Amino acid sequence: MQQLQTYYYNQGNAVRKEANPYAQPYRPVRVLPTREQREREKREDAIRRQKITDRKRAAALRKNRLLTGYMIVAVMLTCVMLVGYVTLQTNVTTRMSRIADLENELSTLNADNSAAESRIATTTNLTDIKDKAINDLGMVYATSGQIVYYSVDGSDYMSQYQDIP
Repeated sequence: MQQLQTYYYNQGNAVRKEANPYAQPYRPVRVLPTREQREREKREDAIRRQKITDRKRAAALRKNRLLTGYMIVAVMLTCVMLVGYVTLQTNVTTRMSRIADLENELSTLNADNSAAESRIATTTNLTDIKDKAINDLGMVYATSGQIVYYSVDGSDYMSQYQDIP
């Protein structure tokens, strides 16, 4: 360990005198690096920076690969969902067109049925039916004792347990 010595020089009466009045106080000497040392430090610093850059680049590459994998999975899931959606839309459209066809068929059958009923109603003569029933079949009008009245208790439907013959 070096000892730091200081020298004082004071002017005036009763002053201590130093042995060497021009002596400089001790300062540690700073050694400047040589050119080779500076170049070697620059190379080592460049190599260290390159290693840090390589490590960061490798980490970023791993991260990019992971993110790329996630993106591929996300795109595939999106495609599967879109294909499913298009399939459902196609099914709905097909069923709606089938329903429209069936409704057209129903309206056609209802029109045919109405035309047949009106044709039957116009061709049937009720007086001919009445004459045939009274004269040929011997039917008569019901008397007041044969007529039975009943009241409905609010239920206007019936349950059918068998087919009507």
